[in-house]
Parts: sequence; structure tokens; C-alpha cells
Amino acid sequence: MNAPQRAGELGCEVFQMFTRSPQGGAAPKITPEIVVEFKEQMKKHGQKECYIHAPYYINFASSDSKIRSASARVVREELERGSQIGAKYVMFHPGSAKDMDRAEALKITAEGVAKVMDGYTGSTELLLEVSAGAGNIIGDTFEELANILEQLKCYDIMIYHNIGICIDTAHMFASGYDIRTEEAMRKTLVDISKTIGKDSIKLIHSNDSKIDLGGRRDRHEHIGDGKIGQEAFRYLMSTFNLDFILETEHDKVKEDIKKLKGIRNKL
Repeated sequence: MNAPQRAGELGCEVFQMFTRSPQGGAAPKITPEIVVEFKEQMKKHGQKECYIHAPYYINFASSDSKIRSASARVVREELERGSQIGAKYVMFHPGSAKDMDRAEALKITAEGVAKVMDGYTGSTELLLEVSAGAGNIIGDTFEELANILEQLKCYDIMIYHNIGICIDTAHMFASGYDIRTEEAMRKTLVDISKTIGKDSIKLIHSNDSKIDLGGRRDRHEHIGDGKIGQEAFRYLMSTFNLDFILETEHDKVKEDIKKLKGIRNKL
């Protein structure tokens, strides 16, 4: 309930939140009274949009069918909860495939997403987030994300639901996609065009990286303090007219917000 106020105090114009504990446990009930109050708080604190991040334990690529079913149920619940409060998107990490090959992992991930969307009539849309590629994580390349989206066409899901992609700058950098120079940005855009397509990208998680290019670990850094550098975010803002969501530590998040606004205002 306090998320819009906290976002406004930080200088945000949009924000991302969890509607339940990201580590596990039952989700707090969203009553009609909470819905009304939340929407009033959004207006009061000048927040144009809110986004929901699915819990971290989601794993559509697990070899355990119970985990896959639970993941589908929770993501569907998050979409329904998002529709109640007017959230624009729910984004999730596809998961980790420890006991199967990549092709099978991508197949069952697509099956899981299809299960989530079967019969869904809400307003909140679903986004797959690119991963950093540590261990057996899937969805760390645009090719794999494109594979999942393509398989969803077999279920007619893409006809009825506008499933998109959320790119995370730290994740894609750790997976080997360079955005530090104009030339590097152009090359990465070519990769995007050949796979998921630029129009499929709906939201950007804007994080600098503590990890070198291709380091395959998920370690966020403050804007301009990491291996990506501040200039990359100017290239991104020049390319994508989308909302940018920070996922940096709160000790300097106000500074990060000011930096991103400064870059935007100069464009």
C-alpha cells in the first residue's frame, strides 16, 4: 500500500514492486478497499505506471512437475492481482534447467507460460526477462527468448496475449551483449532484430554491472559506477521510448534516478 508514496519520495515517475514475498509464502489478500486506496495513492504521488516482479523462486524449467505447476499458478495469480490494482506488466525469470538439455527446458517453459495464460482475461500483460546466464539458467540469450515466444504460437497464446520481453542491462551485459558504445549498441540491436524483434521489448531494467562483459553473473551496480558505464544509458534512451526501472541498492538510488533523468532531459 505504501509503494506509490515511497516511489514518489525517491523521485520515481513509475515503479516496480512485489505483491508478495519474493522468497515464498502466501500472498496478502487484495480487497476492494485496498484497490481503491492503491489507485488513489498512485494519483496522489504522481505515479503513471506500476509493474510487478514475480517471486524469485519461479522455475518453469524445473524437472519437478510440482515446481512447474506451482510456478504457473503463482505467475497467474500475480497477473490477476496486477489486473486488480492496474499494474501494466508482470515480469518473471524463466528458471533453471539442471536435469535436462536446453531444447527440452525451453519446450517445458513455453508449456508453462501457455498454462499461465490459458483462459486469462485480465488487463496486466506478461513479460519474460532476459537472464544473466549463471549456471543452468535459461533465457540468457535473445535466441532462447525468441524460441519460447515462437513455441507459444503453437498454443495460439500470442494471438490472444501480447507477451513481451523485459531487458535488464546488467543481465544482458553479463550474457555478452555489449551496449557501451554506439557501435556496440548497433550490433546488439542487430541481434535483437534477428531474434525477438525490437517491438517485443516493453520494459527496461536499467542497472550498471559489477561483472565484466560476458561474466555470466547477476551483480547490479549503481549507474556509472560499474563496467557498463553511464553513456550506455544514453544510447538506450535514444533507442527505446520505454519506462526504465532501477534495481540498484537504496543507498544511492536517488542519485541513480537523478542521473537517468538528467540523461533523458538532454536528449
